[in-house]
Amino acid sequence: MASQGSSANRVSFENPPLNEVVFSVQFDSEVIDEVGILAKFLGKVSDKYPKLEKQPPLPPASETFDQPPQPGIQFQLLTGPPSHRYWFVSEDGTQIVQVQADRLMFNWREVQGDEEYPRYEALCPEFVRLLGLFVESLPEGTAAKPAWCELQYINPIPVAGDAPGTHGQLARILNFLVKDPPRDVLPPVEDTQLQQRFRIAGPDGCPSGRLYVTAVPGLRQTDMQPAYVLTLLARGRPDSESVPDGVVGFLDRAHDLIVRGFVEVTTAEMHAQWGLQEASG
Repeated sequence: MASQGSSANRVSFENPPLNEVVFSVQFDSEVIDEVGILAKFLGKVSDKYPKLEKQPPLPPASETFDQPPQPGIQFQLLTGPPSHRYWFVSEDGTQIVQVQADRLMFNWREVQGDEEYPRYEALCPEFVRLLGLFVESLPEGTAAKPAWCELQYINPIPVAGDAPGTHGQLARILNFLVKDPPRDVLPPVEDTQLQQRFRIAGPDGCPSGRLYVTAVPGLRQTDMQPAYVLTLLARGRPDSESVPDGVVGFLDRAHDLIVRGFVEVTTAEMHAQWGLQEASG
């Protein structure tokens, strides 16, 4: 099943600040080992993703709705040495396939800073193709049950603070904040951090995931300008256990939520800079 797109196509930007998109599906258990990744999956993708890199594995991700978030460092108990996460990278470095024992991920990213974003409608079918190759590479008889899906949009937004080397007012970017008033004692604000969480309802109306909106100060990697990195990450249960239909169902809904949510939380000043376009009808 290819992505059917969504009504989010009615909203777009001529010059979006986006520099990375990440698709992910996590299975309910480890479904492939390193031999399978390198002996089977590598052979299916190496023509398009010839560069191989080894990375530490990512911990499991999940959502609960019966208790508040737990602050502090979370520890994961391991029963043995962790398996690796493998990156298969395209020749130009803009696309990455990430594979570990319980997960498949696919990234598009800027490298030079002038790459054109190929849009969700082109990237999601490629993720679906890779998911099919991943399932084909699993040991015979392995049940690949998707547990969690993720779609993440990362937007480094350059800003200039009132003092050299500062990020200044996050209220210039997010429309639900109030700009700091003049103060006699405190110097100009250096930077601000923020996270909001929104529950995502499943097809049955019950909570099945969350959308995270986070803003943290950083540097835009292409030119090292001070920037607020505004990330929208949707994580939730697939619409069904069917692969890929259940996964794509969630991703399409997550895409709609992220794109429209991005417009709703950002300011008119930023919309003008990015060239907001809204189709009629």
